[in-house]
Amino acid sequence: MKIFFDHITGKLTHHDIVYSLALAEFNVSEYDYALDNGWIPLSWYYTKMKKLTWLNARTTRLLLNKFSFSKKQKYKLRSDITFKIVDKIDEETKKQQGDIYRKYAKHKGYDEEEFFAFREDPIDWKTFLYYHGDKLIAFTEFYDFGKHLFTGSFAWDYENDKLGVGTFATLSEIKWAIDNNYEKYYLSYGYENSSIYKSKFDGFEFWTGREWCSDINLFKELCKNDSEIKTLTDLNEYQEKYFDLILGGHSRQWII
Repeated sequence: MKIFFDHITGKLTHHDIVYSLALAEFNVSEYDYALDNGWIPLSWYYTKMKKLTWLNARTTRLLLNKFSFSKKQKYKLRSDITFKIVDKIDEETKKQQGDIYRKYAKHKGYDEEEFFAFREDPIDWKTFLYYHGDKLIAFTEFYDFGKHLFTGSFAWDYENDKLGVGTFATLSEIKWAIDNNYEKYYLSYGYENSSIYKSKFDGFEFWTGREWCSDINLFKELCKNDSEIKTLTDLNEYQEKYFDLILGGHSRQWII
């Protein structure tokens, strides 16, 4: 394992903020360790990656031995949406993915940047392709790490909101992972209000930077706080509140 940092910026005059990204490279034999300690692989970065590069972040995952389908979730799986899994995406499907992503980004209010399937990507993604009839309407990228199933980009076209493709896709992938003897299903980052839905699934936990935590109320509070931070002043003032939340009100004690 090799750990390195990009110290991008900081504020010391009026704030006490250091903004750095902690990155790492792991040998293949260390991938289980990496995932179990909050590292997730990056599909792109600001400098060219010569090999798989990992970022430590507030990651979310499900322990599949603690997951069970509710009646509502079982009903949701009885859909006329179908899916297939492909190892490689052909050029025509890439174009369809790009169209889907642009519609998804517009619906969500994201920047409508070019879908990054067209970028050079160090991750050898596999893909769940979701169809309504013969039409491709959604996709999820994923990487097979043995006992870990790590999901990447998801998008659907929102042309028929009633289909509820997002929930269907997640449940279908969880069922597929369980049926294929995976132990953990990763839902990527857990930041802002848009990530709160991830905590509704059985077996949920998130990485605090120190340990995996299953406190759903704490996760929701952290996500809500993320969304309320608008300025550097907000961020500076939030830091003490963050440690009070994480450490149970003991942020002023020395941590040894």
